[in-house]
Amino acid sequence: MNGQVRDRLIHVLLALLLSVGLLMPLLGILDPSLMSTEVLLWVAVLIVILELLNLRPVFAVIFAVIAAIGLTVWLVSTNQANYIEDVFHAVSLRFMGIDTSLAMVSSYVVIVLTGLVTVLCFFSSSREVPVLWTASFCFAMILLIYLTGSDSLIPWFIPALYVLLVQLLASRFGETPLLPLLPLGALLVVAAFLLSRVSPGSEPLQQKVDEIRQAVMDRIFFTDPRDVFSLSSEGYYPEGQDQLGGKPDPDDDPVMQVSTPRTTYLRGVILNEYTGRNWINTTGGRRFLRQSLRPGSERASLFDENLPPETVRNTLCDPVTVSVRMLSDSASTLFVPQRVRDLAPGGDLVPYYSNSSELFVTRNLKAGDTYSVSAPLFTAGDSGLNTLIEVCSTLNDNQYDQISRTYTVLPSHLEQPVYDLALEISSIASSPYDKALALQSWLSRSCRYTLEVDNQPANEDFVTRFLLETKEGYCTYFASAMTVLCRMAGLPARYIEGYLAEPDENGEALVTGLSAHAWTEVYFKGFGWLTFDATPRRSASENPGTGSDSSSQSPPDDDTTRPESFDPDLSSEEPSPPPAEQSTPAPEQESELSPDLSSPVPSEHPDSGLSSTPPDNSADSDDSSADAGSFPWLWLLLLILFLAAVLRVILTAPSFRAHRARSESERFDIWAQELTDLLQSENLNRQAGESPMAFGRRIDSIACFNVTMNPAGECISLIRYSSAGVKDTDTNLIRDISILLKSELSRPARLRYYLRRFFVPVSHRDSL
Repeated sequence: MNGQVRDRLIHVLLALLLSVGLLMPLLGILDPSLMSTEVLLWVAVLIVILELLNLRPVFAVIFAVIAAIGLTVWLVSTNQANYIEDVFHAVSLRFMGIDTSLAMVSSYVVIVLTGLVTVLCFFSSSREVPVLWTASFCFAMILLIYLTGSDSLIPWFIPALYVLLVQLLASRFGETPLLPLLPLGALLVVAAFLLSRVSPGSEPLQQKVDEIRQAVMDRIFFTDPRDVFSLSSEGYYPEGQDQLGGKPDPDDDPVMQVSTPRTTYLRGVILNEYTGRNWINTTGGRRFLRQSLRPGSERASLFDENLPPETVRNTLCDPVTVSVRMLSDSASTLFVPQRVRDLAPGGDLVPYYSNSSELFVTRNLKAGDTYSVSAPLFTAGDSGLNTLIEVCSTLNDNQYDQISRTYTVLPSHLEQPVYDLALEISSIASSPYDKALALQSWLSRSCRYTLEVDNQPANEDFVTRFLLETKEGYCTYFASAMTVLCRMAGLPARYIEGYLAEPDENGEALVTGLSAHAWTEVYFKGFGWLTFDATPRRSASENPGTGSDSSSQSPPDDDTTRPESFDPDLSSEEPSPPPAEQSTPAPEQESELSPDLSSPVPSEHPDSGLSSTPPDNSADSDDSSADAGSFPWLWLLLLILFLAAVLRVILTAPSFRAHRARSESERFDIWAQELTDLLQSENLNRQAGESPMAFGRRIDSIACFNVTMNPAGECISLIRYSSAGVKDTDTNLIRDISILLKSELSRPARLRYYLRRFFVPVSHRDSL
């Protein structure tokens, strides 16, 4: 059946049921004798006429004008206007308890009410009309039935209730066709009607009725207020929910048991607006059913389901399973990673999500509740992540501008020295990802972790005082500062509170109140949100001693606070020394440990630790002084050779050559040659007579790399063997595949690749 015809038939059916469900009880309340099958027939005829007129809007307008003119002429010429007035007067008297005048104009009452109710129901049953209209009509009818004690008319009202339920389902499930919702609505109405007749003494059946009613309320009508997670539940807001800072009082009571293959940041609440005193959520309070049949565009954008795009994903994007078992009661918030792909709620948990990307259920969590999620676990500093983000930054991202506007807002009272600090730290890096890493590394190196802090003055900005004055605090200090500094550097960032799950060798993590944590998420174009944790980790020397002599142990050296991550590109720089006035951090600091990242912390240069006093060896001293004059020339020669090699590598880099290219075709050839060099470094050469397309398919068939080569082969074949011109999208495709392929080269292949770039001239290299 044609889709348009089907939709119109469904509309006729719903309009008819709604009209019957409202008109018949109304006539029955006025006078049961007014209810007849003829009324149903006239309702059906009128709805069909209205639907036919609705096929062409112009016909509807012409009919309405003619009908209005004709009705006016008829009322004036036949003096029927008085009867219309009598109808409304008789109806009003009937509701006042006087029914004698109703019998004199009963036929007119039926005609007027039938026409009026049918027209209203016809338009309110349309999918384009808000469900509020139908809900208002049904509520008014329920109120009339209740006030007049007409319980016997409730069965006549069921069709209208059915239409209301279908419209509620349609509004809940978005663009889902109405046809699949019709039997579901009928089943729910019939079940509710039959179960309402259950005798009070039937406890098992009554319990089942309550469960069904609760399930319907949870999935369709859930709008109740709920408890939202906050670090205040773990003692991290000692000065009140409206003020960050102050000495916290966390405990080690168990919260949940988490099964996870690696350190996992379990998000609780996501906040976007900084006030100077605290963080709040101003993105709105809309809630969506997780299992909704709606297309899911909101969910996909909120949880980065389509980022990175399929064409550039690698093994870093593979989801893993994280299982949670609650060990104590908690708020309604579900603690999950950021990029949830699948969610399996246990028991009677009904998951929803908000437009701030928070996941929650319709009741508070209880001890024993379980759920599991599937999600890729990204953390800033993961090996290979910078390459993936670099590739993604060249792709189109429709939501980046809106996210940037929302998550770079800062209050006007922030002082210029804080902006200057953010610019100074981030200016040493070029890409957005490197800027964020630089900010994280600076905070971890330059500020000290401690729970022993003074109360926050109410008249001072929280982040400003931390960065410019105290430079010490716990997770909420570091997360707030990281988020604010990122926004000052032009990076969209938001503040997160939740728990940090650090598994043992068996993949199990006991999460306690000491695991409560705060961190930052930064958004990168084409990639999505990424976790950054600027809170420093503790070195082994900071662990408090045990036994009776623990208090007599010497305090740690100045180098007590080590950064948990750093920018690999900045590892050659000397780290800034931590504040001189460092004392032993409190034992509770273990709750803020962040995951070990692949990049180690750079150590001081070995020579910097040598004593200034020369060793007592006169012979060695004399030999070294004798040859001292030749050493500077040797080092100068090595330096010149090194600089020449670096310059050669830079000048032969495809990005540098493509930047200087004079046409799109020349840029395309440069990246095609780069792709050939990378493949030949892995000893993968195109055979004689083999097209680039066939070559790409052959490489994919032997599964050498995670990146797919077939699109590159097809693109190069199209350019080489047809008259198609080169577009920038073609060049970008070859460039992106080349960058991903380079990140997957084996060590011997990487060495062969750079030797080839150094010794083989560009003009002597092959190209696909």
